[in-house]
Amino acid sequence: MADIQRNLAVITGINQYENGIPTLKTAVNDAIKLAEILKTKYEYQVLLWLDNAATYAKLTHLFTCLEKQGLPCSDGSTIQLHPDDRILFYFAGHGIAVDALDNSDGPAGYLVPQDAQIDNNNSLMPMTRLHDALLKLPCRHLLVILDCCFAGAFRWAGHREVVRRPKMYRERYESFMSGCAQQVITSTADDELAADYLYKFGHRSENTEHSPFAELLFQGLAGEADLCKNNIITATELYVYLRDELYDKTTKQTPEFCQLKHHDKGEYIFAVPEFDSNNLKPAPELDESKNPYRGLESFEEEHTKLFFGRTKLIDSLQKFVTTHEFTVVLGASGTGKSSLVKAGLIPKLRNSGEQWRILTPIRPGESPFTALNDTLVKENFPVFANPSEAFEQELQTLVESIKTWSQLHSQKLLLVIDQFQELFTLCHNTEHRSKFLSALARLIEAFAGQLRIVVNLRSDFEPQFRNTALEEYWIKARFLVPEMTREELRSVIVEPASAKVMYFETPALVDQLIDEVIDMPGGLPMLSFTLSELYLKYIKSAKQGLRNNRAITQQDYDELGGVTRSLTQRADHEYEELVKRDPAYAQTIKHVMLRMIAVGGGELARRRVFLKELEYPEPENTRVNLVIESFASAHLLVQGQDTEGNSYVEPAHDVLVRGWQRLRNWKDRELKSVLLQRELTPDAHKWAISKADKQAMGFLWDDDPRLPLLKQLVKSDPSWLNSFELDFFECSIQKQRHNHRRTIGFRTLLCGLIIVAFFEVQFALLLPVRPFFHELEKISS
Repeated sequence: MADIQRNLAVITGINQYENGIPTLKTAVNDAIKLAEILKTKYEYQVLLWLDNAATYAKLTHLFTCLEKQGLPCSDGSTIQLHPDDRILFYFAGHGIAVDALDNSDGPAGYLVPQDAQIDNNNSLMPMTRLHDALLKLPCRHLLVILDCCFAGAFRWAGHREVVRRPKMYRERYESFMSGCAQQVITSTADDELAADYLYKFGHRSENTEHSPFAELLFQGLAGEADLCKNNIITATELYVYLRDELYDKTTKQTPEFCQLKHHDKGEYIFAVPEFDSNNLKPAPELDESKNPYRGLESFEEEHTKLFFGRTKLIDSLQKFVTTHEFTVVLGASGTGKSSLVKAGLIPKLRNSGEQWRILTPIRPGESPFTALNDTLVKENFPVFANPSEAFEQELQTLVESIKTWSQLHSQKLLLVIDQFQELFTLCHNTEHRSKFLSALARLIEAFAGQLRIVVNLRSDFEPQFRNTALEEYWIKARFLVPEMTREELRSVIVEPASAKVMYFETPALVDQLIDEVIDMPGGLPMLSFTLSELYLKYIKSAKQGLRNNRAITQQDYDELGGVTRSLTQRADHEYEELVKRDPAYAQTIKHVMLRMIAVGGGELARRRVFLKELEYPEPENTRVNLVIESFASAHLLVQGQDTEGNSYVEPAHDVLVRGWQRLRNWKDRELKSVLLQRELTPDAHKWAISKADKQAMGFLWDDDPRLPLLKQLVKSDPSWLNSFELDFFECSIQKQRHNHRRTIGFRTLLCGLIIVAFFEVQFALLLPVRPFFHELEKISS
C-alpha cells in the first residue's frame, strides 16, 4: 500500500459563546497552539475554525463536506480527500452529555456550537453526526481529539480500544501504516455527568493559557509521548502519556481511548520528517515454539503476558478471594476457569503488594491425598501418609504445623485445586474423597483469616458436592465465570498475535471468528485451538517461502473449516493419516483414546493416563507410541510428569473428548468394555507391582464373576489389554485352571474315598453274618 501522502488537520476552538452560555478562556489558544505544532513539527496542512467560524450552520457545512469526502477552505474551495491522506480532527469548547433517562433515543453526547442556545437541543451538534461524517471519509488514518466536558460520550458511538504499548518493529510500523486507523482520544469520561446537574455545561478546567489536557497534549507531541524514543508517536502512546500525566495532576479528568467502526490493524502515527522506518529493528523470527495461542491447553502462570480478555474478571476474582476463605470458581467447560486462576489470579496476587505464599496448584486425579502431599512436601508441611487408617491424627498434625507457620509469617497461604470434578470422575475411592473434603473443611475453619482455598469446578458437577463437608461454605464461595463479551473475545484473538508482531488480514476475519464462537457454549478452547492452527499454518507457509507478511489470512481459516470444524478436522486428519499407513492403527487409536476418557459423573471428561498403562506387547506397542507422538504433535494430547517423575499423557482439553464425534461413537459402542477395563486396570496394577509377594495372588480374578466377561473381551479383541493387564488376565486364567484341576483331583479323591468307605462299610456289615452263610452252604451241599 502507498505511503501517506498528506497530513491534514481540522482544528476547532471556541471561547466566545453567545446566548448566555459561559465563555471559555483557553479553547482558542489551545487550537492555535496545536495548529502551530502540527504545521512546524509534523508538516500538517491545518484548517482553523475559531469562535464565530464554528457556529451551528458552519459546523453543519463542515460535516456535510466531510460526508462528501471533502474539506471546506476559507476561500470557498474544497480539498478532496483520498485514501492515502492522514487527517486529525480536534475540538476544544463546551460539551454536553444527556443520559438515556433524559433522551428517548438513548444516551447522547453533544458538541456546543458558538451560537447554541441553552435548553434547546436542536441548536447543539450531536456527536453521532460527527461520528457518522467521519466514518464516510476515505482516509486511511483518522484521529479525533475532543477536549470538552463529557467528551467521553463520543464513545457511545464507537467502542473501547484495548490499550497496549508494543515495541515498535519495522514490520509493526508497516502494518500500522497499511491498516486502517480510526482512533479517538477524549479529555474526559462519559460518566462525568454529576457536574451537569450543578452546571449545565460542566466545568472545563483552565489555567491562564491552556487547559491541563491541552498543555499535556502539546508536551506529548513535542516528544514527551515518544516513549520508545524512535522519532514517532503513536496514538496509543499519546493517550497513555496523557492518561498517566493527568492522573498525577488531577483526579477530576479521566481521558479515554476508543476506536471507530472501520478501525483495523492500523495506528495513527505522528512522525517527524527525518524519521526513517529502515532504522527500526526487524521483528523477532517466528517459529512453532513462539506460538502465542495455547490451543486446547490452559494458560499457566508463565503465560500471563499472553493472557488477554479477562482483566475486569481477574480484578473481581482477586477481590473475592481476598475476602473469602473458600472460593469455588464455577463455569461451564471451556469458559477458561483454569487459565483465569493460573494465568490471571495467581500473577495478580503475586504483584498486588500483599504477601502471599502460593502453593503449587494441584489436580485431585485418582488419589487426591497424593496430589495434596506433592504440594505440601514442597513447603515442608506434614503429609497424609496413611489417610485410610490415621486420617484424624495426620490432619491434626497438619493443622498444628500450619498454625505454627502462621504464627511466624504474616503471609496469606493460597491453595489452588484445579479440575475439582476429578474427585468424582477419577477418584473412585469414596472414603478418600469424603476425607479429602473433610480435610479442606477443617482447614477452612481453622485458618479463615490466613488460608485461602480456590477450586475450579465445571458447573455440571456442582450438584455432586451437595451434602459434603464443604456444604456450609459452598453458597458464599460461588464465583461464576461468564462467557466472554465480543470485546473480550476480540482481545483474545488480536492481542496475542500483536504481541508477536502479527495481524489479521482483514477486520472481517476477526468478526467472523467472534460471530462463530460468541453463541457457542464453552467455545473458548475451540477458538484457541483454531487460532493456534492458524498460527502454525502461517509458520508452515513461511518456511516454504510462500509468504513473510506475518498475516493470518481468510484462506487459512477457510481451509481449517472454521472454529466448529478445526478441532475435529485435525483429529480426523491424524486418524486417517495413521490408518493409511497401516489399517491396524484404527483399533490402536480407538484403544488409546478410550483409555483417556472418564466415563463416570455425567458429561464426558478427560482422564490422565500414565505411560505405564500404555505399554503393550509388540507390534501394538510401537503403534501406540506413534499414536501418542502424532496426536501430541497435533496439540490434541499433552504429555508431562507428575511430581514423582511418573510420565503421563492426556487429552489437551475436555472439549476433545466431548466434541470429537468419532470418539463419542467409540464410547457409545464400547461402553461396557470401557467400564470393565476401568475395573480391571487398578487390580492388575496392584498385582503387577506386588506379584513377587504371595499375597498378590489375592488380586487375581480366578474366582471373580467378571473373568468370563474379560475372556469374551480378549477373544474378540486381544489388543484391548496392555501388557500388565494381559499378564494379569493370563495368570487369572492359569490360577482358575489350577484351581479347576485341584477341584477335580479333590473330587476324584473324594469319590475314591467314598467308594472305598462304601465297600468297607459293606464288608463290615457282612462280617457278622458270614458264619450263617457258611452254615447255609454246608446244608445246601
